[in-house]
Amino acid sequence: MSRLTRISFLLVMVLAVTTTGALANIPSPELSSVPDRLTLGLGATFPLKPGVGSSPTVDNPIGTFNVHVAGPAGAVGGSFVEVEIAPDIDGLVAWCVGQTHPVLSGFADGNGDITFAFQGGGCIIRGSFPHTSFIAQVRADGIVLKEPDISSPDAVNSNGKKPTTVPRGNNCIGGVTSAGLSDGVFHTRPIKQNLIEPCTKFSSPYNAPVALLDAVYVSPYIKLGRSCTCQ
Repeated sequence: MSRLTRISFLLVMVLAVTTTGALANIPSPELSSVPDRLTLGLGATFPLKPGVGSSPTVDNPIGTFNVHVAGPAGAVGGSFVEVEIAPDIDGLVAWCVGQTHPVLSGFADGNGDITFAFQGGGCIIRGSFPHTSFIAQVRADGIVLKEPDISSPDAVNSNGKKPTTVPRGNNCIGGVTSAGLSDGVFHTRPIKQNLIEPCTKFSSPYNAPVALLDAVYVSPYIKLGRSCTCQ
């Protein structure tokens, strides 16, 4: 084998290994990190609040949705990430004016991270609306990573009804969706009694009883009566 042939052979092998490695690092639902709940904000977010327990400060997740895409070889930088709201669900959400829906998309950064912002009102939990295969769906390069539920500080409308209550509608009443008195009443009981209430659970694990941290997250929205013009 000539020297040129050996060099060419080595180059082919290097390219083959590199290509195989790249193809192998496809997004993995098990290795990626996606919240179980997509929480809708109302206006500007509250990034930091007083700490609970041993934590000096806690990030308020309401209004932001952080996705980390990873595969067998680590973070999948540049992955194309989509968050889709199911067609049957899109109309049940009181979307704030200016909010893109039903699909948000973007490319993950070099660390495989991407953050989406969602603004609106309503709470739709899996099982409360059986007429759709998913509530929301998160995909990376076409691979389904997770199908989260949707919640908001504005869980119910001014009549205390969830958007999945028959007759179905959404929280956009009079052109406004807000975390008002009816929401304060709705959230108070599970907070005080440490109950399992998915629409008041804003921290993981989302199937656990409502905790103090959830009260910390939702309180400023209720206290300030945060709202937005809705569509």
